[in-house]
Amino acid sequence: MNQITKENLEEFFTYYHGFHDSFIKEIHYDTFGANIELLIYVYWSGKPLLKENNTYQTNRTKMKMVLKEVEQCNIKEIFSWDYINQAFLKYVKLNNKEFLCFASEEEEPMLYVVCKSIEYEDLKESW
Repeated sequence: MNQITKENLEEFFTYYHGFHDSFIKEIHYDTFGANIELLIYVYWSGKPLLKENNTYQTNRTKMKMVLKEVEQCNIKEIFSWDYINQAFLKYVKLNNKEFLCFASEEEEPMLYVVCKSIEYEDLKESW
């Protein structure tokens, strides 16, 4: 698995187009390990290609994200029609410690997690 760091955060976020039009398909909790595992159906990845019929090939893929050492978490009820418009992914300070914050949206997110680190794997499977 790959790790999101300060050095690769911007590149990661750009490559996956801020998770625009993506869906959170599954959420798994490891309460004792303080981890949350997400399966995200990513709609846009890499460089979209304009096809002959004037539509874009968006390079859909599945991604597994593991949010480790969760400090704070808020998850609202998520429905199958809920999608991400523009995710939020930044380093934040909380109680004088630095954490990563991942949220489905900056304003009124369905999912909001503050954690020590995030690992991810592009499963290279279309959905």
